Amino acid sequence: SIFPLILILTIASISTMFYSGTIYNIIKDFAFLLKPILFIILGYLLMTRIKDKEFIFKAVIYIALIFAVMHLIEFITYIYENPFRIGSIRDKLKKSNVLELLGIVFIYANGKGKYFTLPFMNLSLMKFVLFSSFILYFSRTMFVTLFILVFAIKGYTKITRKGLFFMLIFVISVILFYILLYNIDISRESTGLENFLYKLKLAPSEIFYPSTNIDVENHKNLWDHWRAYEAFKAIEQLIETKYLLGVFFGKGLGSLVDLGFVAPLNEEGIQFIPNIHNGFINIMFKSGLFGLFFYFLFLIYCYLYSYRTAITERILFVNNMISGIGIYFLFTTLIVSGIYNQGDVLGIILGVFLSLNFFYIKNRNNLNENSNNRY
Repeated sequence: SIFPLILILTIASISTMFYSGTIYNIIKDFAFLLKPILFIILGYLLMTRIKDKEFIFKAVIYIALIFAVMHLIEFITYIYENPFRIGSIRDKLKKSNVLELLGIVFIYANGKGKYFTLPFMNLSLMKFVLFSSFILYFSRTMFVTLFILVFAIKGYTKITRKGLFFMLIFVISVILFYILLYNIDISRESTGLENFLYKLKLAPSEIFYPSTNIDVENHKNLWDHWRAYEAFKAIEQLIETKYLLGVFFGKGLGSLVDLGFVAPLNEEGIQFIPNIHNGFINIMFKSGLFGLFFYFLFLIYCYLYSYRTAITERILFVNNMISGIGIYFLFTTLIVSGIYNQGDVLGIILGVFLSLNFFYIKNRNNLNENSNNRY
C-alpha cells in the first residue's frame, strides 16, 4: 500500500538533480514526503505488537476525551476574557483535532459494544464532551470528514444502489445549502456564527477562484483566494520548465514556489515558499504528473478496501474505515495537503487498520468463536 508513496519520493529525489535547491530545503522536503510512509509503517508495526486489539480504540477515545476537556476549558477561559468571534477563537485556540473526530466515529461505530468495551460509567457524558469540543473548533474540514467517515462505515460510499442514493442526497443537500448561502448577504467582517457561514460560503472560491481575478494588492481579495493563487503560481512555474519536464516529473526536493511578490506572511515577508495548501498541486510541483498519478493510485487502493469480501463484521468495519480514510485524504489533500499534512496523525491510524485487517482475516475463525462466546 505504501509503494505508490515511495515512488513519489523516488521521482522527486531524481528530479532534484536537475534543479537547484538548498540542502536545508531538500532535507525538509525529503522528510515531508517520507513522513506518511513512516507513519503508516509505524501504525502497522505498533498494532502487531499490541495483543489486545481493542486497546487502540480505547486509547484513541480516552486521549480524545482528555483533549476535549482541555479544549473546552481553554474555550471557556477565552470566551470569559474576550468577545465571541470565531475567527479570533480559531486563531488563538487549536483549529482542529483528528483524535477527537476519531473518538466520536469509534463510539458511533461501536454501537452496543460490537467491536470493543468501554469501562466508562456515563457514556452519554463522554459523547456530550466530545461533541461539544468538536463543534467548538468551528472547523469546516472536521465537519465534512465526520460525514465522510460515518458514510464510509455504513457502506454508503460504495457505488451501489443504496450508496448512490445517499451520495445523491448528500450532494443535493450541499448544493441547496450553498444556494442558500449565496443568496444571503454575509459580511467578511461579521463575527460569531455569521463569520463561520461566511467561511463556508467562501470555501469553493478559496480553491477554484480564477487566478486572473486575484488582486495581489488587495490583501482581503488575496487572502480569500490564497489557495487558488498558490496553486496557480506553482503550475505556472512547472509550465515554464524546459520541454515541460517539470509538468511530468516536477521540480524535485527543495523546490520553492515563487509567489511573484513579497507576501506579508510574516514580519519580513516571504516570496518563495516550500509547500502550498493544495496537496495535489504540491505533489505535482515536487514530482510531476507521474507523482500525482501514483498518489491517486494510493487513494484508489485505500478506497477499494470497501469492496473486499468481509467474512466477519469486524473485517467489514476495518475495510470501510480504510476506505473512508482514503476518501478523507482525497478531500483534505485539496485544502491542507492530505496525508502530507504535518499535524495529521491519520497516517498512523491507516497503518493500524491495515494491520487489523491482516490480523482479523488471519484469525477469523478464532474471532468468530470468541464472538459467539462473548454474546
